[in-house]
Amino acid sequence: MAVLRTLVLLLLAADSCTLHVARAMTSRSSPAVMMGRKFENNKLKMAKTALAYAKKASYIGKKVVIAVKAGGDDPSINRQLAAVLAEANALNVPKDVVNKNIKRAMDTDTADYDELTYEAYGHGGVGLIINVLSDNKNRAVEMVSTAVKKEGCKVAASGSVAFNFQRRGRLAINDELDEEALLEIAIEADCEGDVSWEAPDTEGRGDSEDVKTVALTEVGELGKLQAALQAAGHSCSGMLVNVPMTTVECSEDDEEANFKVIDRLEEIDDVAYVEHNMLAAAA
Repeated sequence: MAVLRTLVLLLLAADSCTLHVARAMTSRSSPAVMMGRKFENNKLKMAKTALAYAKKASYIGKKVVIAVKAGGDDPSINRQLAAVLAEANALNVPKDVVNKNIKRAMDTDTADYDELTYEAYGHGGVGLIINVLSDNKNRAVEMVSTAVKKEGCKVAASGSVAFNFQRRGRLAINDELDEEALLEIAIEADCEGDVSWEAPDTEGRGDSEDVKTVALTEVGELGKLQAALQAAGHSCSGMLVNVPMTTVECSEDDEEANFKVIDRLEEIDDVAYVEHNMLAAAA
């Protein structure tokens, strides 16, 4: 009996120990996995946010240099510079970044920037338009071509991709406006061309969380509508964009490969942004 009682006690102790260890492993491993994934996701999100900010600051800095070299450092006289300052404000680019580049532009040794456009064929027949602001055309051509080719895409002749797109003015507005309110402002501004309302595009166009409404307008009326919106108290930034007239549906693999080449291109400092006519694969 004593032996039997001892065996029972040993078995109960073993079961209790196993249960305790299992619970300990469960309580330790699950949060660790979750914390690890959360940490990696947060790190990736922070890296993307930092890259987006750096691109905005670099883009505005180059635009400031172009504007100042073209018309001087006084925004009350230089309308081009005034427009860039308004865009910097709408994009939340700090004033010290703007002021530093104004001073840099006044230095005669500072090179001017050229606005360049390159075209490429992506995966699945998708067209890419690569917008560049560079002070060295040869460097820009080489870096863009290398990135395109290394991702299995092909550099296209000028105009062979762009004919599938329409040139439009695009205004990212930091207030919620419905289509009726937007059209009312456009009419009061004497805009005669087509003005259309769109939702913000955080993925494709990189609109920030501050952007609540997007307006598309004729190229020649971009400045007119932007001035009318700002006069009405709506902070906004404007730029010329290429809007696809038709989109290309592609597979999930092609979509992933195209976003990979776009990411690689936008990591190049000379590249301002990349446009495409890709229709995302259905979820």
